[in-house]
Amino acid sequence: MEDENLSGAEEYIAAEIEVAQPIGPLEEKAIRNSVAKAEGVRGDSLAIDECKVSVYYDPTRITKEEVVKLISQAGAKPNEVHTERSPLL
Repeated sequence: MEDENLSGAEEYIAAEIEVAQPIGPLEEKAIRNSVAKAEGVRGDSLAIDECKVSVYYDPTRITKEEVVKLISQAGAKPNEVHTERSPLL
């Protein structure tokens, strides 16, 4: 299944965003909605747990800073961000 939000780049970035306080149900819903609308983010890669958001994104379509901003605008308070390049799924 191809993700129309990706450019066809050979690599994507795996981002793990630690947040300062636990993510509640309202923030989780807002994060999911925000990521679903973002160009260049693999919506099927989104994983949210109590204090961490993990997602894969296409660096040719969206920057790490923009991904962090999406999470922040959805109500979470990003604390630390870890990224790693990986081949496309």
